[in-house]
Amino acid sequence: MNIQTNIIGTKLALSFAQMSPRELIQKWMLRGRDISTKHVEVFTKTLIKNDIVPPVSSDMAITDSIIPPFSDKLTMFHMALLSAAGSGNYATAAAASQRSDLILNYERLSLEIAMYAKDGADLMINHAWLEQPPGTKDKDQLARKKDT
Repeated sequence: MNIQTNIIGTKLALSFAQMSPRELIQKWMLRGRDISTKHVEVFTKTLIKNDIVPPVSSDMAITDSIIPPFSDKLTMFHMALLSAAGSGNYATAAAASQRSDLILNYERLSLEIAMYAKDGADLMINHAWLEQPPGTKDKDQLARKKDT
């Protein structure tokens, strides 16, 4: 299932990059495509090594249109949702697996998705499409700063 969802991710990320007028969004989307492609390769190699036939990609084609039918804001939120779902899928797969080699792959690849999702959230915050989440106060600084 993770192979299939990553194949869909590669196509969506590439098509969103193709239509975005913003270079930073394009680069982030292409990075997502590259990450998904890498994850497909990791999972496919594992299946082949274990004499299991990997799922075959459907014939999804991307048009040559560069006219954006969707806003960058919408596509960024869509990719953020897919990244969160992917992380959840990997966590579930790692918890259900009894093979340490698979668990290590899921954990390693989850970290890569988390870093990608963080960069996407930063992009959305910089474009005012997402608010900066509340953080905690620096307790050491508060302890040193006293009104006299």
